[in-house]
Amino acid sequence: MMGARELLPVFFSYCRRMLRAFLLVALGGATLFVVTILYRAPLELPLYTCCLVGAVGAVFFFSGFARYYRRHAALRMLRAQCATKLAALPAPRDILEKDYGDIIAALERNRLSAAADAAHREADATEYYTLWSHQIKTPLAAMRLLLQESPDIPGRSAFAQELFKAEQYVDMVLGYLRIGSIHADLSPQEVPLEALVRESVKKVSTLFIHQKSTTLQISSLPGTVLTDKKWFSFVLEQILTNAAKYTPRGTVRVYLAKDSPDTLVVEDTGLGIRAEDLPRIFERGFTGYNGRGGQRSTGLGLYLCHEVLQRLGHTISIRSEPGKGTAVCICFARGTLVVE
Repeated sequence: MMGARELLPVFFSYCRRMLRAFLLVALGGATLFVVTILYRAPLELPLYTCCLVGAVGAVFFFSGFARYYRRHAALRMLRAQCATKLAALPAPRDILEKDYGDIIAALERNRLSAAADAAHREADATEYYTLWSHQIKTPLAAMRLLLQESPDIPGRSAFAQELFKAEQYVDMVLGYLRIGSIHADLSPQEVPLEALVRESVKKVSTLFIHQKSTTLQISSLPGTVLTDKKWFSFVLEQILTNAAKYTPRGTVRVYLAKDSPDTLVVEDTGLGIRAEDLPRIFERGFTGYNGRGGQRSTGLGLYLCHEVLQRLGHTISIRSEPGKGTAVCICFARGTLVVE
């Protein structure tokens, strides 16, 4: 049932709808009084007539309002249910309402057809890019093998670094394609934190080896964490890559926060992030000042980290100061794994 605050607008709307009828009744009553006066008839005649007409009119008015209210309530319920599909409209009372209903039905058919076409195109694109991402891994793996078998080729370190970037971009594409259905790929388990971190560090070690002026320090990381090993490694590799990328010289440290032992911190002494960029760093496609400069960015890395950690029941936050560095904090406090 509607409250008085919601009922009054409906009542006033109905009154505006019936305004012409009110005016006609008032005009008829006034005419009756004028005729009565002109013929010098008793005034009781128009008074009784107006009272009788008013009583009958009130019955019709409030019964009409009840129908108007029920129709309004049905349309409100229909509006709440039409997020995915439009249900049947109330039966039209005249030809104009039928025309409006036909227009709405035609628009709904067009909307459903456009939505189906868009979903089909999206599924085709996802299938194509997923296949491409898997196929491109074959030549990249072959290049990695050739690089390992040729330790003396000129520029090997720079070549290895660029190859790593290409491999990581492919992983980022796969992560982006799978983020919508990540729930089907989750396998949460208790994992030793230090082993998990060192495994991720090993995968990105090429970057730190190439940047000889950047050192990596890993503190003791005791205990285990309930997470998905593959997806958390994906997140940690993205964060470590960013730390190396934006720290041309200095230190990258990985440690547990002293005041919160459930929080893993990856801190660097690199370029830092501008204050105006911090509120938007987890937005898809946002690159910020640093990403638009010499260090070109896709704007997807931190977005994917935020989305993955959210589904793992973890949280991520960043504090930073330009010229002093950035600290990325991942909290493992037992949250709820998101199941879609």
